[in-house]
Amino acid sequence: MAKGEAERPTAREGVLYFGRVAAGLSHELSNVLNIINELAGLQRDIAAAAVEGGGDARFARFSDLAQRIKTQVSRGEAINRGLHRFAHSVDNADTSFDLGELLGLLAFLEERPARLARVALDVHPPEHGLALCGDPFSLLLALHACVGAALRACAEDGRVEVHAEAAGGAARIRVTATGSLPAEGADAVSAAAFRAGAAAWGAAVCLDPGTDAQRSLVLSVPAAAAAREAAGTADPSLEVP
Repeated sequence: MAKGEAERPTAREGVLYFGRVAAGLSHELSNVLNIINELAGLQRDIAAAAVEGGGDARFARFSDLAQRIKTQVSRGEAINRGLHRFAHSVDNADTSFDLGELLGLLAFLEERPARLARVALDVHPPEHGLALCGDPFSLLLALHACVGAALRACAEDGRVEVHAEAAGGAARIRVTATGSLPAEGADAVSAAAFRAGAAAWGAAVCLDPGTDAQRSLVLSVPAAAAAREAAGTADPSLEVP
């Protein structure tokens, strides 16, 4: 054991700590946003009453500013809800969840990186509900690495698409980029995240060579109860067909 290793928390304990703190802070942030929203509403009502009572018409500007504040509060509340869902994704490493809902969270989490990269990101959930059983955070980790690699492979104004579907006893998730998609991401962090997430799910992973313009990373993960048997036991390999 390396020096100092005994004092460091395990990876799982660290993740749970992150989740508890982030979820708690999300609750506090929600309280702050609620108060700001109420104050903005009060400001708007006071300004409107002043104008209606024959006051200076410039009071109308305060009403407009209040509405702009409320608009930004609504945006903040949407972001905070996503943060709250992400924080709770670490709660249980062996739980049942809907793949479509998880992909909705993935779309939220990857929206900003895609926007900064000037790449369109389209996430398509399964046509019908698809239940998985296992660690949702680990699957998010693997998908984040795949989407990150795809974003880096795209030129500006490119496109990354995520499609999911049932495939026998598995769920197949395809991440497609308009560009030359590297098999394990462009950096060691992405490669590690990719392998860690795939290993937790006993996922079969491959690189679909596609065409010169499009390539895909494909994850096949066990669905429903089969995930409990496969997770942690399979030896995921990265194959290039």
